[in-house]
Amino acid sequence: MKNGDLVRSKASVASALALALAIPNIAWAQSGAAEEEDTGEIVVTGERANEFGTDTVQSGSFRNAKILDVPLTIAVIPAAVLQSQQAIELIDAVRNTPGVSSTGTGTVAYQNITIRGITADTRANFRLNGSLNVISATAFPLENKDRVEVLKGASALYYGFSSPAGIVNLVMKRPTRELLFSTTTFGDTNSGIGQHADLGDTMGIFGYRLNAVAAHLDSGIDYADGARYMASGTFDLKPTNNLTITADIEWFQKHIVEPAFFVLTQPAVGTAMPIPDVQLLEAKTNIGGADWDYNKTHELNLLGKVVYEIAADWDVSGYYGQSRMVRFRNNPQFGFLNLAQQTTSLNPSSATYGVGRVQFSGQQAVFKNTNYALEVNGKFRFGNITNEVLIGASRTLRANASSPNVRQSFTQNFVRPVYIPNPSIPYSAMPPVSKIDDKGIYLFNRLSFNDVVQVLGGIRKSWYKNDGSINTITKTPYTAEPMAYSVGAVIKPVEWASIYGTYIEGLEETPAAPSNTDNATAVFDPTISSQYEAGIKIQPRSNLLFQAAYFKIDRGAAYVGPPLPGQTLGHYYTDGRQIYEGAEFSLTGYVVPDLAVNVAAMVLSAKYRDQPVIAGNRVDGTPKSSWSVSGEYRLSWLDPQLKISGGVYHTGSQAVNANNQAFADPYTTFDVGGSYTFVMGEREVVARINGQNVGGKKYWSSVGGNSLGMAPPPSVKLSLAFKY
Repeated sequence: MKNGDLVRSKASVASALALALAIPNIAWAQSGAAEEEDTGEIVVTGERANEFGTDTVQSGSFRNAKILDVPLTIAVIPAAVLQSQQAIELIDAVRNTPGVSSTGTGTVAYQNITIRGITADTRANFRLNGSLNVISATAFPLENKDRVEVLKGASALYYGFSSPAGIVNLVMKRPTRELLFSTTTFGDTNSGIGQHADLGDTMGIFGYRLNAVAAHLDSGIDYADGARYMASGTFDLKPTNNLTITADIEWFQKHIVEPAFFVLTQPAVGTAMPIPDVQLLEAKTNIGGADWDYNKTHELNLLGKVVYEIAADWDVSGYYGQSRMVRFRNNPQFGFLNLAQQTTSLNPSSATYGVGRVQFSGQQAVFKNTNYALEVNGKFRFGNITNEVLIGASRTLRANASSPNVRQSFTQNFVRPVYIPNPSIPYSAMPPVSKIDDKGIYLFNRLSFNDVVQVLGGIRKSWYKNDGSINTITKTPYTAEPMAYSVGAVIKPVEWASIYGTYIEGLEETPAAPSNTDNATAVFDPTISSQYEAGIKIQPRSNLLFQAAYFKIDRGAAYVGPPLPGQTLGHYYTDGRQIYEGAEFSLTGYVVPDLAVNVAAMVLSAKYRDQPVIAGNRVDGTPKSSWSVSGEYRLSWLDPQLKISGGVYHTGSQAVNANNQAFADPYTTFDVGGSYTFVMGEREVVARINGQNVGGKKYWSSVGGNSLGMAPPPSVKLSLAFKY
């Protein structure tokens, strides 16, 4: 389809509901104290009172909105859960929500995540404090986060062009009302160790929150160690009753040896693909055999916001922010000399048992996102009818420069890998910067009838331009000027329950071809998506929430298929459609005062359509089912300061490629842990221990695009936190 045909054939749309619902009375509140409604005042908080449950959300337009009023599925992982589970990486947090998995890369350096089987765009689907579009091709620190939110489904009307997977929102800790100072020493049985410091206070009209981390990393995989650092600050200023100013800054760095992952040789269509038996591999083995192939990243995020209350129920707000990430990577990938070597079921005495080649691809890259927006938000009241209006304009500029890969390969054996000396792979020169400009103006309206029936609608006019250049591959610049619409309704028969339905359309950026394809880094025209969702939410009290939803998403297909004639790597195709249909439910919060739970499950049918070769196949990297049960129990009958925790996490089988020539087995892992709070002198001390994958399960933690990444070995995490 030609560019103009695409735009004319269907109006591109995206999640109008994300704004129409809780037109934000932007107080920049933090969870815990954020339930003070419609004050227009800045709210400063400290740690949540060790609460697992939550009844408000901070994503997109939903800042401070009640979850019952949000007509989309939302998973909130608050600080209490992050601390209880000693979550270090993003995947540690989002595994508490169903339908989230990792795909397309090894998991030690960072994770590419999928939501409902759809890959979250590393440049478009991650937000900081509900606003700044941050770069996710690295590992986000969690020590300075108050919560992680996953808003599932299309959300581009508020945020601009983005994948219909959903938005991952990382909410930073904000200033405390009173002086807080804490330090935490942490480590694990793989020899990792680190220190975290947290300082916050409010003095008159000014509040601040500072966090810093320094840590030595050890994944438990041979050679795969490194270090990470983080420094951040959030600052709140309220010079007058009507004016609120916030400034947020976050810098973090990570460098770690990146183990190789498997890139499989794809046979002809209709032929089964043998894959290694993960149970016969050693989880600690680095099949790359190198201690010099560091993945080095550093990222700086800056965000400033201003809110001015111009009248009762009316305010004007704006924000400006930048996210810049620099990465140096060698991207090790193990490939086989022939198909038969892709399985360890061969006779170990065979001379070809486990033989292949490991390829290192040196690349340097710079990513930069710039966001700004201006909004006017107000409310009219007519008796029992409330009409909320939001008018705004936003712009997102994305720039990327990635050098062409410089590749070197070496003979290797994935069962008995040998050490490979550093060949000092050079980085090639940086190409011209590739740019995307996504502008839009929008108008949203929410009519509420006695807070029982809510009718929602919105419209956005977008101006989108991709200059068409990335690395050495160029194409004609793509431009589009679509009009976007969305509608929905929420019915609250009682105050503590809601029923909703939505229809959303969207236009998303098609991901560039991955590095393990013959047309790597090629870029393509955006694709159209549409989404239906209906659900029910029940919240008998503020810290207990049940959600159930049915959804269906129709989007353009993008997949790795067989190589073109004369090529050895698979080819990246963008034809046909992908249909995602499923149901999910969750129960989060306190079922009794001493027991907090996080129960979640999803069943999903994700298949290709309108493609002559793979129509009806399962979308690769997408489990048919996933579920988790985790929680924390306070032993108040024995000692109120003693808690035990645990979790069970299950992921179903996943197709390795779009041709469904192989499937990774399902897996279930178990965690156990506990904490104890006591007083040492005048200091409160919290000791924690958590065992992850205590059964030592071996499994493929990253599946899709003809690649497999093995999960790291089990580990036990320990920490000792002091509050002064």
